[in-house]
Amino acid sequence: MNRLLVLLSLALLSACATYQWRHATRYDANFDEDSFQCKKEAAQAFPPLAGERVTRPPRFSPSWFCSPAGTRCSRTLPYWQDAETESYDINERARDDLYRSCLQARGWIRYRVD
Repeated sequence: MNRLLVLLSLALLSACATYQWRHATRYDANFDEDSFQCKKEAAQAFPPLAGERVTRPPRFSPSWFCSPAGTRCSRTLPYWQDAETESYDINERARDDLYRSCLQARGWIRYRVD
């Protein structure tokens, strides 16, 4: 049990960690320039591309209605609920990967800052 608690605590703490880019010989002012160029390169290679994904499949679903006191509840007949979808950027991950690779190629290293 203690082991599980320690692992859970570490997982929660690691989720709160922040990261910072550092270079061995260059200053932060140079990072803004390199970051801009890398973002530009990544955006040209992988422009935003809208896609949709299903977050909840279509289904038949009954509804429950209860009295204000919650003492009596009744259920309706099942009815059709359409799928729920959300929009997302298909190229986001590839663009982020290229951005990071570009910065690393320019000598920037991403450090974890606690």
